[in-house]
Parts: sequence; structure tokens; C-alpha cells
Amino acid sequence: MSFAPAGFQPTITRKLALGVDNTFATPLNQRPLALGADVAMQSATKFIGGHSDLLSGVVTVRDANLLAALRQARELAGATPGTLETFLAVRGVRTLALRLERAQCNAMTLAERLARHPNVTLTRYPGLASHPTHAAARRQLKGFGTIISFDVRGGASAADAVCAGLQLIQHATSLGAVESTIERRASIPGQEHLPPALLRLSVGIEAVEEPLDRSRSSTPQRGRMTGKQEEIPR
Repeated sequence: MSFAPAGFQPTITRKLALGVDNTFATPLNQRPLALGADVAMQSATKFIGGHSDLLSGVVTVRDANLLAALRQARELAGATPGTLETFLAVRGVRTLALRLERAQCNAMTLAERLARHPNVTLTRYPGLASHPTHAAARRQLKGFGTIISFDVRGGASAADAVCAGLQLIQHATSLGAVESTIERRASIPGQEHLPPALLRLSVGIEAVEEPLDRSRSSTPQRGRMTGKQEEIPR
């Protein structure tokens, strides 16, 4: 998750502009311009749209001249959203607060359980006290978001087996939708530098027990799949 440095000095006293990718936080959890950033970017495809059916993006800026330049570039390049895309974005914004509230509650529950799981070696979620940016997140964000990453014991093959065995959580690269999605990031071209057993989980708005109940048979044991119904610690 990207953090806009709180109290960062405005552009007038700096020579470089500060841009923040606010996709994971969303405008409801963090307002980068209010914290001193010059540019805030977010993929409306993700949380703002929220239904995996929109392709769009949003840029907000502090400076009027930069805004005029961006508008001109958009008009000349033809990157103007159509009526359907605009409708889908507005539809998503109307339920963003409700979706985010539910998904964040689910994410906190899942992160705590993953952190205790014997076949998970590391869980990353800013809502956990063990996360290196937890203090900053508590100070600056209104919510901890819905994105969890965790490393599966047994390496890449075990992580792939988890993805392949899930019944409810979708194995997909997108995120921020009503449904939970998961992927092994190091399998994506250009992401090979990431830990090979790292799974990124975007938590949706399902009843929190559903992803747990339907994933128990997919939990790796000694680096391989098992058909045994393994209970996730509570």
C-alpha cells in the first residue's frame, strides 16, 4: 500500500512533484493531496468500479496548470471514457463505502488467521501489529484495506497448489472487486523478483466463513496438496 507522507511540503517549496498510487487505499481511506502530494492516481477498474467489469483510471492533481495539461492530453489522445464506463464507475462509487467496510472486516479476520496458520510462513497486512508499516497505517489511514499477501510453506509448487485447489476464491490477477481473488505474483512476467511462494489475496465481501470453509481442503501440508479437511486456527 502506498502512503502519502503526512505533512509533506507542498510543491512550491520543492523542485520535484510527489505522486501517490492510491488504488489500494481508495479515497475513503487516504486523501494524498490533503497530506501534501501533488498527484494521486488510482485504478477505477479496481475498488471504485468494484465489479470486475470496468476499465478506467482516475488522476487528481493539486496544480491547475497540470490539470489543464492532463485534460488536453486526454482529449488529444482520445482516452475519454464512454457513457457505459462512466455509468459503471458511478454505480461502483455508490456502494464503495459499504463494500470497503465489509471487505476490510473480512480481511482483518483472514489476516489474523493466516498469521497463525502453521503452513503460512509470513503474512503481510498493515492491520497486523507485526507489519512494519502498522504504526504509519494507524496514524494515517482510515482503514487498513483489503489486500493481504502471505508466503506458503513449501515454495512455489505449494502456492500454485493452493490457487488451483480453491473453490470460492477466484484465481485471477485483478483485485478490489466484490469477489475475492488470489494469484501467485512471481508467476507474472516482470514480477519474478518477488518471493516465489507469495500469494496476493484481494478479499471480497463474501461471508467471511465461506472462503475459509471452501479453502481448507486446499491448504498445503508438507509442500503438497492434501484431501484432508484441515481446520484453520480460530
